[in-house]
Amino acid sequence: MELPVIIEPIDVGFRAIGAGGLSVGLVADGQTAEEAISRLAERVRSRVEAGATMTELSLSDIEAPWKQDAGYLRDDPMYEAWREAMAQNRRRLDEDPDAL
Repeated sequence: MELPVIIEPIDVGFRAIGAGGLSVGLVADGQTAEEAISRLAERVRSRVEAGATMTELSLSDIEAPWKQDAGYLRDDPMYEAWREAMAQNRRRLDEDPDAL
């Protein structure tokens, strides 16, 4: 199992911080980065031996917060002019890739 870990120097050596999966929320210190990672691995193993597993949480019943604002510009008098300006700009960039 590969887990992301943050390693950072501290006053007395190094700190390994769990950054994903079963290591999230775990921290271990050591005199070397390798020692800190090894200690963090021990904590992950203990968590797994105690019955910890990974799963996914689905919140499909919650609508994305930005959807409430979708389409709000359609009643704006400048909307069509803005859309046409964007289309013209896209066409110009498509015709001349150096136009940036």
